[in-house]
Amino acid sequence: MDYQLYAAPPARPRRTGRTIAIIVAVVFLLCCVGGSVGGFLLYRTVSDAVAPVQDTTRTYLDAVRRGDNQTAYAQLCSSTRGRMSEQEFTQLAATQPKLVNYDIDGVVVNNVNGRTTGTATVRLSYDGGIQRTQVFTLVKEDGAFRVCE
Repeated sequence: MDYQLYAAPPARPRRTGRTIAIIVAVVFLLCCVGGSVGGFLLYRTVSDAVAPVQDTTRTYLDAVRRGDNQTAYAQLCSSTRGRMSEQEFTQLAATQPKLVNYDIDGVVVNNVNGRTTGTATVRLSYDGGIQRTQVFTLVKEDGAFRVCE
C-alpha cells in the first residue's frame, strides 16, 4: 500500500488588526451617536428649564419699554405687588429714564427645597445712551415665574 502525501491546506491569514480596527470604529461611532443624542437631550432639558424665566423677563421688559404699566405690573410677584399698588408702580415708572433696548445675557434657574427661583442678567439701554446691567430675580408662583424686585 502506497501512501500519498498531500500538502496541508494553507493556513488562513490572521486578520486581528483588521478586526480590532472594525471594533474600535464601531465603538467610536456608538460613542459619537450616544454623545450627540445625550448632548441634545441635555440641551433641551436646560432650554426647557430656563425658557419660562426668559419669557417672563421679556414680557416684563417689553411692557416697560412700551409704557404698558398694567402688563408690567402683572408680571410682578405677589410680595412686590403687596408693597406697591399699580398706581404707585405707574408713578415710579414715570420717574425712570425710558428703556430703549435690552439684552438678556444669562439665565439661571434654581430649585432648593421645592422652591423654584430664577435670575436673569440683563443689559439695559436707556434713552440718552445710559446703559447698565441689572439682575432680575424671579420666583415661581402658582406655576408661573414672576419678577420679584
